Amino acid sequence: MNDSASAISYSASAVTTMAGLTINEWVALGGFLIGVATFAVNWWYKHVQTKILQDQSKQD
Repeated sequence: MNDSASAISYSASAVTTMAGLTINEWVALGGFLIGVATFAVNWWYKHVQTKILQDQSKQD
């Protein structure tokens, strides 16, 4: 029961905080999230590329 009360409390505080953001803050948050997503995609593709190059060098 205590865990559900904590979850409800945290959820309510998150909703209250999000409702109080201005449009500029929403845009800044969106830009931050896009930046994080871009970093993750670039890291993933670089990881895959490195793995392919290592596999190719082992075959030679």
